[in-house]
Amino acid sequence: MAIEQYVKQILDSPAYLFDEIIRKIIGKNVDNAKIELIRYTTNVDNILFDAIKSILVDLQEEEGVVSRFIYNLFGLELRRNKRREQLVLLGGQLKTQHNKVKAELFRVYRHSERLSLSIVDLKRLRESFLRKSRTFESIQMLNKSNFYINEIEAQLNVLDEYKLSLELKHNNLKDIEQLYTMLLQKIPRYQELQEERYLRMLPS
Repeated sequence: MAIEQYVKQILDSPAYLFDEIIRKIIGKNVDNAKIELIRYTTNVDNILFDAIKSILVDLQEEEGVVSRFIYNLFGLELRRNKRREQLVLLGGQLKTQHNKVKAELFRVYRHSERLSLSIVDLKRLRESFLRKSRTFESIQMLNKSNFYINEIEAQLNVLDEYKLSLELKHNNLKDIEQLYTMLLQKIPRYQELQEERYLRMLPS
């Protein structure tokens, strides 16, 4: 209702006021979405995955049930195992990549949510113009209102397209993140794995 009472003032004002309102509502959300959509998307590191899976199989075959139980529960090795050392090293790389995927997933979600807020505000503005238009007796005022409504709908179409693209990217990243999570949890005592520092410093 608060927006609707200002519709006539907007229509009585120069067109640049309406344009400025649209710019304020959208902000940099479309520009940020464009940048996000052309950014590199993380993919599964198949070489790393295959190496870790292979070591897990070897460990399963080489170690007995008691040895695995003691390590899983207490972190103690009955005897030194080079494959476990390799697993800890590769697990650190896996954890680093996993965290990068999660950070990317959150970033895409944030951009999508900001677009959603702009869409909600634009729809409220459009509905206010539609309701107010029913009371206009001036053809000139009605035509100007309809023009602004069409402009709003055009902006909504643009935002909807970018939001859909972001949602597709988000879904793809979510699938990748789940693959990392599943493999990470197969590594004994995965919670204690340390990220590889040099990988953590690489730009995402």
